[in-house]
Amino acid sequence: MQHTDDDDLETPFSEDPEENLRIENELLHLKLQAELGAETHSFEGVPPEIENEFLKNILAFEHASANAKQVKLYELVGSPAFTPAAELDDEAIETAFEEVVAILADKNIEVDFMAEYPSRLKYTFITEELFERETDDFLLPGMIMHYTYEEFHPNHKMSIEDRAKAFMEHWFEQRFTEYSGELAYTFILPDGRVLKKDAVLEKFSHFFEAYTSFADWEYSIADMSFELQGENGMGYVEGFAKYTAELESHETITLEGPFKLYFALEYDCWGVYYFVFPGWEW
Repeated sequence: MQHTDDDDLETPFSEDPEENLRIENELLHLKLQAELGAETHSFEGVPPEIENEFLKNILAFEHASANAKQVKLYELVGSPAFTPAAELDDEAIETAFEEVVAILADKNIEVDFMAEYPSRLKYTFITEELFERETDDFLLPGMIMHYTYEEFHPNHKMSIEDRAKAFMEHWFEQRFTEYSGELAYTFILPDGRVLKKDAVLEKFSHFFEAYTSFADWEYSIADMSFELQGENGMGYVEGFAKYTAELESHETITLEGPFKLYFALEYDCWGVYYFVFPGWEW
């Protein structure tokens, strides 16, 4: 009888089920390293049953990918019959959109739209663009394939607004980090100085150390604009902000005034590269 590595994973290593699962997970980590060259780490805090399922899914996905051919997504979902958007009135397009979403869901395929769009646009995107996209010719049980409309058609206004809101949240909570994606990698000041992101984070740290907390904060966005130049772009968000800052002496001061966040599009992401904000000085 032929013996395979997978047989080892089916054979109990211990009479203790928990210990058996731990050993199996260790073997799965080794298989991922040996077969795929993947650097794996222990899943601290994750139940061993979840880790086991995840590792098995990764192995199954990689094995299927290795032998997969490329097909159109339309073929992958069974080449369903559908009516072109141009032949549907506004009422019919609503039903048609629900039907095509159900077809995709039946194959564990989801399409996300991060902003509000008309059903006609969404239906047209799926049937005339996404269906034509090539993908691997397999679907694994329990695994969901995700597509996001904005990856195909960037919504720059939404992205800038989201980054502005993230900046405000991190400011008032005093928790900017190297992973704060709304910050550009390089800041350019009006006097010509250029600061790297880590230098700006250090300035943030010194500024926030002067206050124990910010409270009663509020802000409003009055205007937002952007301009694209090829793959690059510039933009801004401006408005009014107000917040109460508490000193270590428990004294409080109110900081308020106009703010303006200047954005640059780099590596397909918008980031703040300079800003004016109440209480802040460069």
